[in-house]
Amino acid sequence: MRLRTLSVVLALVFSACGAATPAATSAPSSAPSAAASSGPATAAPEPAVTITFWHGQSGVLGDRLKALIDKFNASHKIQVQATFQGSYTNNELQTKLISAVQAGSPPDMAQLTGLADVANFYKAKAIAPLQPFVDGPDGLTKDQLADIVPSFLDDNSLTINGKKTIVSWPMSKSESVLYYNPDILKAAGVSVPKTWDEFRTALQTVKAKTSFTPLEWTPSIYDFFLPYLFSEGGTALSSDLTKATFNSAEGVKALQYEVDLVNTDKTAVVTKGYDWQNPFAQGKIAFAVSTSVSVPYIEQAMPKDHTFKVGMAPLPAGPKGSKTNLYGNNIVVFAKAPPDHQRAAWIFLKWLTDTDQTVAWSLASGYMPLRVSAKNSAAFKDAAAKDPRLLIPLAGAPGAVGNPASPDWPKIQGPLGDAVTAALLGRSSAKDALDTAAKKADSILSGY
Repeated sequence: MRLRTLSVVLALVFSACGAATPAATSAPSSAPSAAASSGPATAAPEPAVTITFWHGQSGVLGDRLKALIDKFNASHKIQVQATFQGSYTNNELQTKLISAVQAGSPPDMAQLTGLADVANFYKAKAIAPLQPFVDGPDGLTKDQLADIVPSFLDDNSLTINGKKTIVSWPMSKSESVLYYNPDILKAAGVSVPKTWDEFRTALQTVKAKTSFTPLEWTPSIYDFFLPYLFSEGGTALSSDLTKATFNSAEGVKALQYEVDLVNTDKTAVVTKGYDWQNPFAQGKIAFAVSTSVSVPYIEQAMPKDHTFKVGMAPLPAGPKGSKTNLYGNNIVVFAKAPPDHQRAAWIFLKWLTDTDQTVAWSLASGYMPLRVSAKNSAAFKDAAAKDPRLLIPLAGAPGAVGNPASPDWPKIQGPLGDAVTAALLGRSSAKDALDTAAKKADSILSGY
């Protein structure tokens, strides 16, 4: 619902800005040209400028982000002035950014949620693509770029003039994972399932052999439907982002799977929000599905006289392997920023996502480190030795898929979510529900 509301606001504001489609938009002149990749081997001296950064990290995470920024400021001519502008998960930060863009006074850089939001700001010519900086004198070598988890780069890239282009930069990433109670699995005599078929069998076995609830989860297109769809080889939208494809045979199979768990097997209990969390923490539920940063919330909810080691595993696999939904936020640099501020922002982003910093942020926040090399850092290896669950999201990262790159996606996830609900409640067949959602989507989609 958050993204759905934001999409309407974006459409109103950005149409007022007279935005052109991204395909017709050239990179801002302030960014280095594509030829920069064959230019000087060394970059120009670092600019001594102060750049503004709007973010949505408060509380403990806000303090830990500030510590990282203070570390950067202490060793660079560039000074980052960071300001908390409200959460990025409840529209507050995005709404302020829209107002700032409309007023012609955005910050130099800011956090945004998934690629759909980034695409909307790009469509409005509000942000500067980062590909020219990645390729320029201050950029990354081929090996350095390959060290960033590919799915994280995909979640920051749009196809512009037929070429995959990095438009924003990853910061905090999490994904959907399978949680389980190892004590209940042991009592039922089942192993951690590796495929969707094994998962259904495991739920049936828990129901037959124990008094525990096999699964509680809040229906979400991101936790079950899309990962299952992708693991079957299906897609959500066409490659040109003008047509819904989630109502394919793979999509119908994905939704029917959920329907069968709830209505045929009766092994899944549907909840609202995070209502599953307390029963799971109390040891009453065998399995749950949620984001990989849910562990501390589950553990905090455990009664002191009954605790257990929360199990975590990648989502089950289909014929195309294990797929999972990618959550979190990215950082954009605004086109309105002066050229030296854009360059300074890129230098900071590159530093922020170096191995040492991404490991520090990961261990402080619970999000995944952004680099493959993070697993070999001493700090991460020590932490993983104490808690091997840190390695589970990294194992699933190659199969992580972010939201479709369509600026229209926020308006589509509502009808798609309604289709899932209609099928689970028996109001419609899986196929009819998805076909209805696809017709609505097709009337909205316009590419970018």
